[in-house]
Amino acid sequence: MKRKTSKEAKILVAGFGGQGIMFFGKIISLAAILENRQTTYIRSYGAEMRGGTAHCQVKISDRDIASPIFAHPTFAVIMNQPSLDKFKNHFTNDTIVILNSSLVKKNALPESKNVFAYAFNELADELGDIKIANMVALGALIRITEVVKKKSVEEVLKNYFSSKPPLLKLNIKALEKGWQIN
Repeated sequence: MKRKTSKEAKILVAGFGGQGIMFFGKIISLAAILENRQTTYIRSYGAEMRGGTAHCQVKISDRDIASPIFAHPTFAVIMNQPSLDKFKNHFTNDTIVILNSSLVKKNALPESKNVFAYAFNELADELGDIKIANMVALGALIRITEVVKKKSVEEVLKNYFSSKPPLLKLNIKALEKGWQIN
């Protein structure tokens, strides 16, 4: 399968503390490493921590990365309304934006073929745990963008949750749920 991404993908993931934003960024970055690609991962927490704002920036490239910082993401996963309000001015016409419609108003952005909205909270709740909405969102991101391979993400999750089979199973189910979103 051919990647739809450019040689360098700049990924912004934003939401509130407790939504697994940093875990999302860590998993996608580790998946890129499994694919022998270059990656950077920068995280930022609001002063409030749990319940406050949180975001991370991940760069993935097939060549050396000069700087981990970027102003305009290639892909953005936005998990709550305050994060959209904070970052929407950084999106270009080419930014692929994936919104958690459970907590974000899609009409807050201009109509675009690059904006996707899914009820990640409800989809995670269907699996029995709203805390895995981040993995549903990750599944949607990798399906839409092909920024990393699903197999790589599954391998990272297997390594991460090797001593916790029930959590591994739940996270893999969430990833698959996001992957299957149309």
